[in-house]
Amino acid sequence: MSRLLVIEDEFFVAAHIENVLSDDGHEVIGPVGTLDEARALARSEELDGALLDVNLDDGRIDEVADILTGRHIPFIFVTASARDNLPAAYRELVIVHKPFNDLDLIREVRLLIQ
Repeated sequence: MSRLLVIEDEFFVAAHIENVLSDDGHEVIGPVGTLDEARALARSEELDGALLDVNLDDGRIDEVADILTGRHIPFIFVTASARDNLPAAYRELVIVHKPFNDLDLIREVRLLIQ
């Protein structure tokens, strides 16, 4: 079972992602919707991967992406943001665009953690 950090500040979207991932056999860490919580979990949890929204109510996710990269934890973006709004260093990473198809999300997560 893979451990996936989910960072999403929209409650219903976060709950839906959690359900989709849990149903696919993953352990969800979070979901969390603030940068403080996201930074803390990105630094401290044993993770196999992460799903990041780009813009949270209290700011952008750039620092969390840097923390995960420094720990060699792969991640994808689950966002409505365009590619040019991603942190510059991460513009080539996978984006699952909101609204998303559940099967597309599952496929990308499985590719992420293989």
